[in-house]
Amino acid sequence: MSGVQFDEGGRYVVFGLSGRTLALPVAAVARFLPVPALEAPPALPPVVAGVFRWHGRVVPVLRLDRLLGLEECAIGLYTPLLLLERDDGPLALAVGRVHGIADAEPQEIAEDLSFEGCALAVIRHGTGTATVLDPSRLLTLAEERRLEDFRTQATERLAQWQTP
Repeated sequence: MSGVQFDEGGRYVVFGLSGRTLALPVAAVARFLPVPALEAPPALPPVVAGVFRWHGRVVPVLRLDRLLGLEECAIGLYTPLLLLERDDGPLALAVGRVHGIADAEPQEIAEDLSFEGCALAVIRHGTGTATVLDPSRLLTLAEERRLEDFRTQATERLAQWQTP
């Protein structure tokens, strides 16, 4: 995934998921989208809610709740997606609610609150804090490879439905 810098006084997309307030650097989020009709190809990994086409490309939708080991949230018509543009293709994260954009200075986070290294900082948001996730650390290298294999298979499968 392309690296996103955590600089002082940065801008963050703040969102809620499973009773937690989380954030991503604005530079990592290309768009907010409502959940489109999702395809569920065979051998769908449990962390992937499905796929959809975006500008001719297959976009896997990751269940961030499962990825981070949080309480599961239902994905429905009004579930917001955060679309991330990555070097290897787009990826969407299903979240509970988008709170907005915050200008904030990141502060260090305790190691035991880092979601296995995914979270690098906290920011002040409203009367509380939001945990800032590093999008380049959401998936392990092995998970990245499996996701790429899955994306390739889904692309090939959906291509069979294209008219010549």
